[in-house]
This record gives sequence, C-alpha cells and structure tokens, in this order.
Amino acid sequence: MKTWKLFVGLGLLVGMGSCGRPEVQIPSTVLSSKAMIPIMVDVHVVEGARNGALILGDTNGIEDYYAKIYEKHQITEQQFKESFAFYSSHPDIFIPIYEAVLDSLKINGELLGRRGVEADYD
Repeated sequence: MKTWKLFVGLGLLVGMGSCGRPEVQIPSTVLSSKAMIPIMVDVHVVEGARNGALILGDTNGIEDYYAKIYEKHQITEQQFKESFAFYSSHPDIFIPIYEAVLDSLKINGELLGRRGVEADYD
C-alpha cells in the first residue's frame, strides 16, 4: 500500500513540475521555426549531394553551397548559425522542425521518383 502511495505522489510531483515549466521565448535574432524548415531542407540536400567529396569535377567548396543557401533565403551566415545553435539547444522546439524537414525531403524524393528521375548506369 505504501508503494502505491509513493508512485502516486511521485506522479503528481512530476506532473506538477512539467506544468510549471516556462515556455521558451525565441529571441528576435533567431529565425522562426517556419523559416528554418526550408533552409534546413536545402542544407540537407547540399550535404547529401556533396557527402564530403567532389561531384563530377566540381571545384566549389561546401562553403560556396552554403553561401548560395543564405542568398536564396535572404539570410546571413551569422543568422543561420545563431538560429541553428539556439534550436539545437532546445530539442523540444527543434524536433518538430526536423520532423518537418524529413517529411519534406521524403516528399521531394517521392516526387522525383514519380517523374522517373533515376540514374541509368547501363
């Protein structure tokens, strides 16, 4: 009987503690989660394509591709790095962003597959 009361008491304490947790305020210098999703999709596409190696004689460094991403989304490298660092330190906010990024990458991959975009090595 005492064990049951202990578990109920611990459950109540945990429940009350999680309810009182303050919501994290996103600083004004940090990109919104909505803005981060397409940026992160592009980052993953570039990282996946580059995979640390040269592609078909490409002499551009990864920094050149990141610069194009920043230009496309009209942000600075500092804004991206600061935003990424903020979200990385707040997994409760970052996980839904990453889930949306993964969903978008999956949808893009399926669309390419439907269009018949495949490498033919024969």
